[in-house]
Amino acid sequence: MVGERRVYRENDADIPSEFSDLLVRMLVHHLENSTNRHYTELLSHLWERCMTLAPEERLKTTFAKLMQQEVEHGVITARILAGLGVGTIKQYLFHLPIDTFCDMAYFNALGDRVGCYIGETWEDVPYEPLLNVAERLHKDEVFHATFGLSNLRRVCADPAGLAEANEKIKIWWPAALDMFGRSDSEFSDAYVRWGLRKLNNAQLRQQYIADTRPLLEEIGITVPADTANRRFL
Repeated sequence: MVGERRVYRENDADIPSEFSDLLVRMLVHHLENSTNRHYTELLSHLWERCMTLAPEERLKTTFAKLMQQEVEHGVITARILAGLGVGTIKQYLFHLPIDTFCDMAYFNALGDRVGCYIGETWEDVPYEPLLNVAERLHKDEVFHATFGLSNLRRVCADPAGLAEANEKIKIWWPAALDMFGRSDSEFSDAYVRWGLRKLNNAQLRQQYIADTRPLLEEIGITVPADTANRRFL
């Protein structure tokens, strides 16, 4: 049992093994680890897509800022994992094709938005290296998600773009919901018990749905059922 909450430091000799294992699992599944070659490949792909698909030159500067933050996130996570003695990619959303600006908008508006909900629970996480960067990481993810939603509004302002968005939501919505993990995961409640998250997988996902579905519907997107095309219920 956890008992009174303690904040562990890097290389604490008595850090509980379960806590350490859960922390590593959470960070690895969070993906942003620059020592993971798949993450480096993803960043290279995203950079090319950002510069190629941006419909206006001025947007490229905002994408550049976003990509700089993604690189920094990878370095931060790698540093924390190194202190814990660690990577793998589990989130299939990061492997979905990004063929159009609509896909790019969904990647940020829905994929990065998940990071806002995960990161929001780190404000008093009991591991000092993560606690020190939690606020900054959360603010960055909010920026990425807000920028993505703005781009999605731009897409949906055009009838052809809205039609594309209504087709592609069938792919991106279930992938975003799956990022929270299985509702019956054995690790879900353990994260909460150890203070690594304030809410379990199902609770975070429901909060995400309640907040995000109205934003999409407001710009004309017909959001599918929350169980449609899901892989991890």
